[in-house]
Amino acid sequence: MEELKTTNSKTTTTLKVITGILCIAVIVLGALLYLESKSKKETVVVLTNDKENLISELNGLKQEYATLQTNNDSINQALLQEQEKIELLLEKVKKTEAGNLQKIRAYEKELGTLRAIMQNYIVQIDSLNTINQQLISENIQIKEHVQEITRRHDEVTQRAEELTTKVQEGSIIKSRGMSVQGITKKDKTTDRASRTSHIKTCITLVENSIAQRGMKTVYIRVKDPDGIILTTNENNLFDVDEEQIIFSAARDIDYQGTEIELCIYYTFGDVKVAKGVYEVTAYMGGKLIGTSQVRLK
Repeated sequence: MEELKTTNSKTTTTLKVITGILCIAVIVLGALLYLESKSKKETVVVLTNDKENLISELNGLKQEYATLQTNNDSINQALLQEQEKIELLLEKVKKTEAGNLQKIRAYEKELGTLRAIMQNYIVQIDSLNTINQQLISENIQIKEHVQEITRRHDEVTQRAEELTTKVQEGSIIKSRGMSVQGITKKDKTTDRASRTSHIKTCITLVENSIAQRGMKTVYIRVKDPDGIILTTNENNLFDVDEEQIIFSAARDIDYQGTEIELCIYYTFGDVKVAKGVYEVTAYMGGKLIGTSQVRLK
């Protein structure tokens, strides 16, 4: 009996020990499960914050891309492509559960890559803008230089034209001392219309060293008291201001730049000479060089 009691006592003790161990194990396991659950919750909270931050950074990156501007079409096209990548990544992040640590971390790496690419484009755009500013500055300088050259050219051209005009004006052969007289058949001066056989016009061409030398023709036009230009031939024509007009008489001379006096006669022939004022004009080289008149009684 005593041995049975001893055996039962040992069994009871053993059960108590096992029960205690099991209780401790349950407590430990419960604590571990609690800690694991708490850790998971904390991880989810952290990942949720990471996801929200990732979305915020992607939106910020998208806005930064929108501010980048350049005149380079290829870079603009590349910027649009990068903005599309940001949009796609943003959609992926929004659809991903916050607890998916692997995808969240992968998206964060993609964000870093997109940001690095943007920094590279910023450097390129800044470089292009610097070059453009230099080109604009150089272009302005070139335009100013061209304008200065044009201005100088215009001044030289104007001076040359003025000089040409002066030379042309200076090269015109001028006259002085033009006189008109009635002449009889015996070559005597008269103021009587009934005795007049000729109208004698004398004129002096002055010295001009820059005038073109050679044979010249001096024309006279005799206008009678009725205002009619007298002529011996209706085909007696010469050019004045690109127009042909009739002349009364003409004479060819050899002008060599020195002063020369010449006289031209208009013959009335069988025509009765009317009384009144006869006006005579002289031309050479298409220019009027003198005018005078005589009154025949």
